[in-house]
Amino acid sequence: MSTSEKIARAYGVLLARGEKVTVRAVQREAGVRIGEVAAWMREHAGGAAADVPAAPDLSEAMSAMVASVWAAAWKRAAEQADEATAVALDAARAGEAHALEAAEQAGTERDDAVASRDLALGELEGMRGEVEQLRGQLEETRQDAAVARTKAEESDRARVRAEATSDTLREVLDSLREAARTPEHPGES
Repeated sequence: MSTSEKIARAYGVLLARGEKVTVRAVQREAGVRIGEVAAWMREHAGGAAADVPAAPDLSEAMSAMVASVWAAAWKRAAEQADEATAVALDAARAGEAHALEAAEQAGTERDDAVASRDLALGELEGMRGEVEQLRGQLEETRQDAAVARTKAEESDRARVRAEATSDTLREVLDSLREAARTPEHPGES
């Protein structure tokens, strides 16, 4: 509403109430600067109060106009409320869809994580079994090595005995050969 319209409305209200119309009274009612009220009153209300004709009775026209404006305003407010509700509902549906999608994705990721964990646990159990098997094989190999070492030591001792026996046999043979070459009786040759 323009300043001029505010002043005119305030002027009309004061006249309708039967109050004294002064620049200050109009300024208070209109809520505008006093200089604007004074200028408007010089231009529009120039005559004395006696020259001003009585205000027309606009109560029926005003009632009809107010009812019409009220109905239009109410209808527009209802439309705006419906629009706001539709926008809010669309936003809520979009949010719900996003939340459901996120929940579904989280469920899928959880299932994938559980499957990965189960697979890893299965692999770990398999590796533990392999480690136990390798430990068993290592222990067997250690035992086999200990047995082989013992046999090697026994074999080495047997070889040493065999060499000693061989040396002894050689000495005996050599002595027998020597004895066979030399006559038993020294003058018999």
